[in-house]
Amino acid sequence: MSVVWQQSTHGVPRRKEQMNQVTARAFVIGIVLATAFVGGYLALGAANVRLSNEVWALHNDVARMQRESSRLETEIARLSSIPVLQVRSVALGFAPAESVGFIELETP
Repeated sequence: MSVVWQQSTHGVPRRKEQMNQVTARAFVIGIVLATAFVGGYLALGAANVRLSNEVWALHNDVARMQRESSRLETEIARLSSIPVLQVRSVALGFAPAESVGFIELETP
């Protein structure tokens, strides 16, 4: 047997096809991992946007409720004023007191 024949059949380095397969598998695994990370990042971003919208809606609700509360406080203050209470008491049939009598109680 000649040396050339032995080198071509025995003891030769790995074939290039196996190296290409390993490289291709590593590349595919890298693509899958990168896709998973990008998908997770996009899902996190979508959740963040949804929560931001909910917070904004709650903020608007709080502002609306504060305006309504201020309006009601103003209405209560107007209805509790002395002139309004006097008009309402006359409409209900009450009359101003002519004389006021006090009762003294003994304290033990």
